[in-house]
Amino acid sequence: MSSMYPPYEGGAAGQVCQRCRMPLAPNEIYCSNCGYYNAPASNQPAPSNPGAPWGGGAGGYPPTTYGQQYPGSGVPSQWGQSATPVPAPPPPSSPAFGGAPGYYGGAPSSPPPSPGYSFPDQVGAPPYPSPAPGGYPPQAGGYQVPPLPPAQPPERPRRGPNFGLVALIAVVVLVLVLGGIGVLALTHHGGGTTGTLTPTPAQSTGAPTATPLFSDNFANNNHGWDLTSVPGRYSVKLGNGQLLLEEDNNRILPEFVPGKTFDDFRLDVDVAITKGTQENSGFGVYIRASANQNTELATYYRFAMYGDSTYAIFKGVVDSSGQPLDDQKLVGYLSTTALKPIGQVNHVEIVAKGSTMTLSVNGQTLNSVTDSSYKSGSIALYVSNLPDTPKGVVVAFSNLAIYPAS
Repeated sequence: MSSMYPPYEGGAAGQVCQRCRMPLAPNEIYCSNCGYYNAPASNQPAPSNPGAPWGGGAGGYPPTTYGQQYPGSGVPSQWGQSATPVPAPPPPSSPAFGGAPGYYGGAPSSPPPSPGYSFPDQVGAPPYPSPAPGGYPPQAGGYQVPPLPPAQPPERPRRGPNFGLVALIAVVVLVLVLGGIGVLALTHHGGGTTGTLTPTPAQSTGAPTATPLFSDNFANNNHGWDLTSVPGRYSVKLGNGQLLLEEDNNRILPEFVPGKTFDDFRLDVDVAITKGTQENSGFGVYIRASANQNTELATYYRFAMYGDSTYAIFKGVVDSSGQPLDDQKLVGYLSTTALKPIGQVNHVEIVAKGSTMTLSVNGQTLNSVTDSSYKSGSIALYVSNLPDTPKGVVVAFSNLAIYPAS
């Protein structure tokens, strides 16, 4: 039977495609039927094939590094055939845009376009590395761009914690207490507790005869009081026999007795609210106060009096990290006729001896508390502009004297 192809001069007699078994033309290494590469016989040199489209060596097909066949080959990879492989020519040292066909005309960092058909992945072809997130290459040594720093916390008030919330609660509690007491007074004629406590007359102690531990008539600032002021927020003025504290921002403004700490003592001072209303004003004294890294008023006892003729006694506390907590109310809020109305001078007396502390106003004892948590510390006078009320309260202190407790 004659062959389907006539013999070619100089051809290798009987040489057929190793895959489809079709006869090959002389010097034909790629089967014209299936495209399979057939290694030349060992006794025949491989043709130079000067017209090969890729300009490569034997076969003219440079190897791909992306696991896909080059366009136009029409054949898959060899699926483990035992034929002698074609040695791969070295790739160009720096392929550039518009370079030789077969490298997709781009730099090696750009992946080739996928063909319209698929083939089994070539064994050993490394995957194309995915770009770094955001299009930026990874930093050398594993360095990552640091995140933006968190927003800084707001600046804390200069003069200690805000006790406005305590004063607001005081107003609410006072309304509830007075309302409940009023109902009891109407339903129990002559029985129960009235809304106004009758102050206990103070025992006559007479004027102290001991030398004061500290005293100031506020004629000048020889003692070095802190007169720092911020217009529109608070101010401290001293002279003409008065220490004027003004608070315009619904907070408490304390003024510390300069350079002194006290354990047991008796304090006497005259106080008058010169600007304010019954609903927005208050004043008082901190005793046995101490500071920490978070605030200048961390722990203390606070004796508070208000423009509506009520009073209370508080204890300042902190949490395990030293942050101030809400004041603990030891006494109050209680109403008393001992406190004179706005514009009139009240004489305030506080005695701290051991764990017992007593508050008296205008010669009448209002209340005593016993607590052994704090034994000594600073003393501070203060003005209070209660929260959620009209801004602006001024309190005048005069004739301050601190004596040893008798």
